Amino acid sequence: MGKRPVSADTRATSGAPARTAASVDQVRVLLADDNARFRELLRRLLERENGIHVVAEADNGAHALELAVEYEPDVVLMDLSMPGVDGLEATLNLKRRLPNVTVLMLSVADKEHEIAAGLAGGASEFLIKGTPASEIVAAIRRHTPEVA
Repeated sequence: MGKRPVSADTRATSGAPARTAASVDQVRVLLADDNARFRELLRRLLERENGIHVVAEADNGAHALELAVEYEPDVVLMDLSMPGVDGLEATLNLKRRLPNVTVLMLSVADKEHEIAAGLAGGASEFLIKGTPASEIVAAIRRHTPEVA
């Protein structure tokens, strides 16, 4: 399958979609958030970490699902509130198609009903967007011990 064009709001980074022998020790991460600046900041923070590789970025839930099928990430950092297909619906669909992918849900608020819905929908953990980068990295590693 060919790579999608790179735009300001969606970025597919280099690398084969499927896991290669060289990437076995890398945690492959997909970022899904409608805020391009937040995605860029998160990508830069994550790529400073040994063993974490951001394989793709999406600006909505539908595109996140499409890229997850194409790139087969280990972890998807999924924003709860996105236009069109939101993070909750995208997570439900993603877990049906790729049940072994870990979804870490991101939100600006910590409303109990959102946390419960995200976890019930298949997210492994719920993180507030103000969470320090070290805690986001720790969550990624906690849910991918076989890779990290």
